[in-house]
Amino acid sequence: MKDWNPNLYLKFEKERTQPVIDLISRIEKDNPERIIDIGCGPGNSTRQLKNKWPQADITGLDSSPNMIQKAKENLPGLKWVIGDAGADLTQLGKFDIVFSNAAIQWIPNNEQLLPKLFSLLKDSGILAVQVPNITDMGIKIAIQKTVEARKWNEYFVSATAETFYYPPQFYYDILSRLTSEISLWETHYYHVMDSHKSIVDWYTSTGLRPLLDKLPNEDLRFEFSQDILRNIETEYNFQQDGKVLFRFRRIFFTASK
Repeated sequence: MKDWNPNLYLKFEKERTQPVIDLISRIEKDNPERIIDIGCGPGNSTRQLKNKWPQADITGLDSSPNMIQKAKENLPGLKWVIGDAGADLTQLGKFDIVFSNAAIQWIPNNEQLLPKLFSLLKDSGILAVQVPNITDMGIKIAIQKTVEARKWNEYFVSATAETFYYPPQFYYDILSRLTSEISLWETHYYHVMDSHKSIVDWYTSTGLRPLLDKLPNEDLRFEFSQDILRNIETEYNFQQDGKVLFRFRRIFFTASK
């Protein structure tokens, strides 16, 4: 898969950062010394961690060189690491907070990943994670309709999953084998979008990337996006003021060591 486009990702920075703020508000940890932001992206989540705990030693980790470069430009004073969160991270040491916002759905084998992240905690440390769940969302239905159409099916017939979404019970069962101190909740955000195309723009920088990368040229990628747009128009109605409400479901959990 091609590298991320941080500028496109940050087009909806305010909306993408609100879940970060909400998750941080639920972390009950005074004066943490070391924090790691797993899948930090362009640093919008890392910035919020620094705002909350300005004295902490904070490391941002992401597999995308483009994202890390953007994070360095935005926050030059922090530590940034290009790395795979699914790999061995023990060389980074132990942390008071292991934080991850909208990242682990890109990493396979969450059954092994979460215990590995939990093992990075110091005693009394906290794992705090937010992950999207698009299972019942209109965007998922629109994409599925498009992919399954005869016109496009040949490009995706042998495609393997590149994102991994699970229900809250899945995460609880894994965490409950590690600790009894678990908080788990779900929030549905209603993002006010200017148009249906805005929803396509939002998703082009994230969930649509693996699909667009499988198409051989820009003309087909544009045509595919237009077909998704037409299906999105049937899933989301205009509001009275002409705006579109983009409902986005997110799962949150914290687990204390």
